[in-house]
Amino acid sequence: MGVMFSIIFYTVLAVVAFYFILLQPVLKQQRNRKKAMSAMQIGDEIVTTGGIIGEVKEVLTPAEGNTEILLEIAPNVQVRTTLDAVDRRLTTLEPIEENTSEQIENTSKQQRAH
Repeated sequence: MGVMFSIIFYTVLAVVAFYFILLQPVLKQQRNRKKAMSAMQIGDEIVTTGGIIGEVKEVLTPAEGNTEILLEIAPNVQVRTTLDAVDRRLTTLEPIEENTSEQIENTSKQQRAH
């Protein structure tokens, strides 16, 4: 009876360890990626899984099939890709606050003074 209990205990322990060590980080990464992709807007700079960097010009959502993105990878050069091919967002078109630019200028002036 004790041997059977230890086999069940170690099996359950192995499954729990597998979940927390291997599966949990992957699931967390997928949730973060899905959240970032849902927040993607026109003007964002993204990287595809193939390594292409481009700016989102249009998001096409057909009635059936995958959502497609129109990327501008160079001036007047646009490519179409699926949302599944997007690896990550690099930047967004959020305006820089004036205080931030003033802080940068003040910091650079202080560094030159020393």
